[in-house]
Amino acid sequence: MKRPHLVVTVCFLVAMALVSGVGLRQLYQMTRYDLHSRQRDLEVRAVGVDALISAERRRLLFLRDYAERILDSPSQQRAGLQNPKAQAALRDSGALQWTAPGAMDGPLVFGTNAQGLAGIEGFHRDAATLPADIVLARAISPLLAISQHADAVQSTVAYISANGLYVLSPERPDAHAPDLLRRFSTMPYYRLHVTGQNRGRDIVWTPIYTESKKSEAIATLSAPVYANGQFRGAVVMDVAPSRLLSLQLATSNLTDDEAPAEFGLLNSNGDLVYFVNGEITAQRPARFDPHLLDVARASATAWMKRGKGYAVRSGRYLLFQHVGETHWMLLTDTDDSELTLAAARRVFNSPLIVAWLAIAVLLVGTLRIVKHIFGQYVEASTRLERLARSDPLTGLANRRRFQEAFDETLERAAREGGEAATPAVAMLMLDIDYFKRVNDRFGHAAGDRVLVIFAEILRNNLRSAEMPARVGGEEFAALLPGADLATAAGVAERIRRAVEAHAADAAHGAGAPGEAVNPDAIAFTVSIGVAASPADCPAHYEALMQVADRRLYAAKEGGRNRVVAEDSRSIDAARA
Repeated sequence: MKRPHLVVTVCFLVAMALVSGVGLRQLYQMTRYDLHSRQRDLEVRAVGVDALISAERRRLLFLRDYAERILDSPSQQRAGLQNPKAQAALRDSGALQWTAPGAMDGPLVFGTNAQGLAGIEGFHRDAATLPADIVLARAISPLLAISQHADAVQSTVAYISANGLYVLSPERPDAHAPDLLRRFSTMPYYRLHVTGQNRGRDIVWTPIYTESKKSEAIATLSAPVYANGQFRGAVVMDVAPSRLLSLQLATSNLTDDEAPAEFGLLNSNGDLVYFVNGEITAQRPARFDPHLLDVARASATAWMKRGKGYAVRSGRYLLFQHVGETHWMLLTDTDDSELTLAAARRVFNSPLIVAWLAIAVLLVGTLRIVKHIFGQYVEASTRLERLARSDPLTGLANRRRFQEAFDETLERAAREGGEAATPAVAMLMLDIDYFKRVNDRFGHAAGDRVLVIFAEILRNNLRSAEMPARVGGEEFAALLPGADLATAAGVAERIRRAVEAHAADAAHGAGAPGEAVNPDAIAFTVSIGVAASPADCPAHYEALMQVADRRLYAAKEGGRNRVVAEDSRSIDAARA
């Protein structure tokens, strides 16, 4: 009841804590829902990616199977060699650079001789298989042109033969054949098959590379061509960025603000292909956590078996989804802050926020009313308590408070030193000399001012741990915890001298005769009696008070304006 506003504030905080707990739980559940929602969105994306990859694979498999059927069919090779253009190409194959027209007005076939292939890894001139390779290159030429135009944006499709010839759609007639073959030998889409890294002879999505002329990132699908167990070349197809962009826009069931614009494809070998806003990029997107990507590469096989899920590190999530029957997984990235913000937007649109605001307004209003109603009561109670424990004129402690402070000092000493310890405590009794004359001569208002001045002198000459008090009309006391008799006598002498100094200043500032007296210029002196425990008596309030009061009487009998701290001196002074 002494602090009603504190009680209301605590109730307010408890109520808000309960509502906040409910809100945080709902927020957490929403973030989990959003995480699962993004996982479902990734499944939808995976279906779209699977459809595109399957379409590309079918096109590439068709070209690869067609090439292998040509190489495995002697009848088709004989029929192809009967064509005059194939025979002309065979005759010209000894030149450093030669060309042959493709079948059915397809792209030109380019090639070089054994000298042009010297030092180019992955290519060699084999006279026995050269005729079949020329027939295959001419036959596959129109099919490459058809595949190249299958996308809205034309992408490069090629057949590269290990015998030193190739077909490109679109054509690059300005390229020097040996130089282009040397470039093919360094590219992953060809080297992976030559070096035996693709032992399963699968279609592979080679790592990202940059086309030197266009300065754009390109991803390429390639498939090896074998005949009689011998590597004969590779069919290569660039992935059209326009189709990937359409995938980004069409396979998401999230809004534009919620849908991530960055994702990646990871194969079982740990190769990654990144997409940012539907475009292929060779650079890892900034939002992808490098550590989680390393975990994904190391766990690719295990994740393939799991099918879907996510890995988490320091509040970041890497979600994965196996793409159909392929060797690829679709990856996307999110974190707790992104999920929390998305959930918070929905929370602020829910009735819960209205409840929060209503409780806040209600309790704040209640707090103001309670504070207004009980504020004056609490203030009055505090003021009455202060008046009951202090002197209203000087502001010093009264006799009741002085005795309470004495008891508290003894209790504290007992806690710190134990029951067997005898606490050291001193007491001063102070009395203003001839105070009645001040009242009779200058009036009671001036006398009150003298009391206030003396109280201020006491405050200024005592430590914070020492307590002054007004215990009577002009009688004062001071409690000195931990002080012995000599220390207490020194403090008393300091107070007496301070009063004398004030008296000297008052005499110097007194006005001329006949002028009104300034109460601050009234000179007065003080007599002090000192008592201490255990030197004089046990640490009892009444006993110490009696000793100090007796010595105060002796100081007055001895002439006033003095300190008496021993009974022998007080007796001698009384006799004198």
